[in-house]
Amino acid sequence: MPAPISRIPVALDPTVYYLLGQLEYYLSPQNLAQDFFLRQKMDSHGWIPIPLIASFNRVRQITTDESFVRDVLGMSSVVEIQGDMVRMKEGEWERFVLPGAQTSRVDSIHDFSLTPSSESEDEEEEEEEEEEEVVFVMG
Repeated sequence: MPAPISRIPVALDPTVYYLLGQLEYYLSPQNLAQDFFLRQKMDSHGWIPIPLIASFNRVRQITTDESFVRDVLGMSSVVEIQGDMVRMKEGEWERFVLPGAQTSRVDSIHDFSLTPSSESEDEEEEEEEEEEEVVFVMG
């Protein structure tokens, strides 16, 4: 079994240690470069269902508890979790998404910057600019 990539400052229970190593391996660039099946399961933002990963034979040899799998994934410093979905950290997953991947249904905190600013925000900026144009004359 692969060793975990994440550096955990405390000793881990052997079950957690081996599970974390296996999960991080599945989501590693080395594995995803050759794992076409897992890449087919990624959505357009790189998210993969945790129940899918929990169903893999090597994971099931360690545990059949999906919530335990999710908790162990939460210990990782190389993945991020949203609900029942997991993906590689920002900046890593983009190169593994296949063309034509299913549109993501996950609302990510990283996606909020893609929304256009509202008119009320524009009006507030204009008001601030007007206030800056005040000139004081000393006579």
